[in-house]
Amino acid sequence: KGDRSKSVFFDASVLAKEMMRLESGGEKNMWEVVSKVWVELLCFAATHCDSKEHASQLSKGGELINFVWLLMAHFGLGDQFQINRDDARAKLIVAK
Repeated sequence: KGDRSKSVFFDASVLAKEMMRLESGGEKNMWEVVSKVWVELLCFAATHCDSKEHASQLSKGGELINFVWLLMAHFGLGDQFQINRDDARAKLIVAK
């Protein structure tokens, strides 16, 4: 209950409708958007884990998210996915 626009399900339904619209334009467009959203979510998750945990996991061989974090830190991309405390959620931006 509460504000529908802050619901994960609301965001998911908006994304699903947009994906269905893209599918009519060709399957390639749809999969391109899926890949961009997936990469953005992976990068967002990598920057929101503790750096000590990433370092600990990397010393044991690491997982994909740890290597994403390491590459983002190396290239100085970590601040790009930070969210202010005032903003309740991340906003996915899909280029047309």
